Amino acid sequence: MKSETKEKIFDLILTDALMTCWNMEIQALDNYHEYDDYKFSAEFERKNKKTANSIGRSDRIKKCTYIFVKLVVTTAAIMGAVFGGLLTQPAVYAAVQNVIQTVFKNYDKYDFGGDELTVDNFNNNIRLGYFPEGYYLTNGEYSRISVSLTYIDQNDNKIMFDYGIADGSSTIYDNEHNSYSKFIVNDIEYHYYESKDNDFYNTLVWYKDGYSFSVLAHLPKEELVKIAKNVK
Repeated sequence: MKSETKEKIFDLILTDALMTCWNMEIQALDNYHEYDDYKFSAEFERKNKKTANSIGRSDRIKKCTYIFVKLVVTTAAIMGAVFGGLLTQPAVYAAVQNVIQTVFKNYDKYDFGGDELTVDNFNNNIRLGYFPEGYYLTNGEYSRISVSLTYIDQNDNKIMFDYGIADGSSTIYDNEHNSYSKFIVNDIEYHYYESKDNDFYNTLVWYKDGYSFSVLAHLPKEELVKIAKNVK
């Protein structure tokens, strides 16, 4: 039997005994002509004090529980507000996504994290599953932690596709000659730089499964996203 149940049963028995004792005390009053000096028996006082203490203990427990719950809720609200405020800062929000973006005057720096990959399980056979008609793979540079591929068409237009182990890597992109935007497609966060002149490529940067990816080309945003979605 649980201690809480035992205590409730004891309180019921004690209450019944107290009522019986009370009735006995009232009946005893009939034997007295003066009531002002009457005092209850020591046994009655003891039982009465026991019941009062029991009731007081229950009230204190309820009060402490209320204070504790209120404290927990208040703490959770404060922590939520603080963390929510941190998430509004680009660097902190990006850190949650394994990408830390630091904005400088003329360029943005990306620092990547993620422990899914090592040189032992790095896949250097990732390729573009889609690219516009007329392009073909013409050049590749390989290392133990990264790969750079160049696709070209007959007019020497290029698509440069780079990827590597994200953890510990970093790269920079010009923000002076490009407009920046960020969006999410299929739970993947993309960082997009749209060139303001032909001297700079449109660029798409993202992180997935421990890899950092980027695609640079003189192609519209929709084409770059389609390329990124079909990496395999």
